[in-house]
Amino acid sequence: MSYGTGPPLLVVPGVNDPLLPAGSRAWFDGVLSGYCYRQARACAAAGVPRTVWYVSRPAASGAATAAAMADGYRAVLDELGPVDLLGVSMGGFVALELARGDDRVRSVTLALAAARLSRHGRESLETWDAWARGGQWAKVYRAGLAAVTSGWWSRLTAPAIRPFERLRDHPTEAFRRSLAVATRFDAMPWLSELSVPSLVVGGTADPFFTTTAFATTADALGGRYERLNGWGHDVLIDDGRRVDEPIARFLSRCESA
Repeated sequence: MSYGTGPPLLVVPGVNDPLLPAGSRAWFDGVLSGYCYRQARACAAAGVPRTVWYVSRPAASGAATAAAMADGYRAVLDELGPVDLLGVSMGGFVALELARGDDRVRSVTLALAAARLSRHGRESLETWDAWARGGQWAKVYRAGLAAVTSGWWSRLTAPAIRPFERLRDHPTEAFRRSLAVATRFDAMPWLSELSVPSLVVGGTADPFFTTTAFATTADALGGRYERLNGWGHDVLIDDGRRVDEPIARFLSRCESA
């Protein structure tokens, strides 16, 4: 799905993508369309119009590494041509691998992502994996929601996930594979090899990455770190302009360089 005009800005989603991929539920597609609209508007306001594309990972590919997941996006680049990449959370891992292996990537932004998870982040995903393995899907969906929302947004969206808690057929294999990739990934040994313009956006209260990891990742990439004081993953929904606008400014600097 997409919104906007201009060169493509390709959004690579995070670890929960197998639970609600684009095109699977009309109400969630509405949420994703709203996100694409919001980011496209921020880019247009900054003078760098972009068509924002949100593309889920191929669920049936069986990809078991971030590099293999990145390979699944090469067909997307075949269609879109050169892209600016925006990896959200674990999607940042896939974005880094795609930027590493494909010269059609013009820039890479890690939104709420660093080169590797924090210890607490790994432990959280390992807990999610145990729940998924044991069929405790209500806990999985509630934890995923708690990670990305807070306050009234959390109360508003909680009813929307209840039907999923009662499903009999969950994407167990794809979701557990996504978790395994995230917990094993570490790009720090090769980040300095990347030469594309880069931006890291991350908060000081992030549940999966440390502030030090955000800063160290930006330094290794030779890019900029946009620090969001007091925010975690919830910022993307609760106050999205804090993420959208730095990305738009970054793209503007890339074009004027």
